[in-house]
Amino acid sequence: MIKLKDITLRYGDKLVLDRFSLEIPAQGLTALCGPSGCGKTTLLRVMGGLSAPESGEVSGVDPARTAFLFQEDRLLPWRTAAQHIADVLPRSRRGEAAEWLAFAELEGEGDARPAALSGGMARRLALARCAALGGEALLLDEPFAGVDPQRAERMLERLRGLGVPVVLATHQPQVLAACDRLIALDGPPLRQI
Repeated sequence: MIKLKDITLRYGDKLVLDRFSLEIPAQGLTALCGPSGCGKTTLLRVMGGLSAPESGEVSGVDPARTAFLFQEDRLLPWRTAAQHIADVLPRSRRGEAAEWLAFAELEGEGDARPAALSGGMARRLALARCAALGGEALLLDEPFAGVDPQRAERMLERLRGLGVPVVLATHQPQVLAACDRLIALDGPPLRQI
């Protein structure tokens, strides 16, 4: 179980999390949904250890053993798709790059650089890189932006098959419907509704 207890965090004068508590099962796909700016990204960042709260505690997830997908793809323009995957794999597993490209339905794109990929393809590459990095949990911020709904559903099934908890923030109805559980949020400050 991933637990957030009494988390408080502010950016300047803006209170984003105010003694916020939440429990997320440590299995399956959990979707966080709510309006833009309500605090979903901040919540993911706190779980991933990327933003330190003023108070409160997070348990059940080790930031050093999680993979985080940012809203931006953060792809390196000089690296090929296959190199992006190989870069996060231990040397002994670098041969798996083609499997992770297939995970993202990017077969045949291993030699392509980011500029040659569509927006949806680049997003899938970033997600495949995150999944290949792996760990004890995946924290995904808008993982299917620009990805068609049918492909997103297939990729969600592959994510479920990894056997680690996946927590994702999204606005996409088809993605929400395909997740195991939905946590509806509003804010700021963030609150569960």
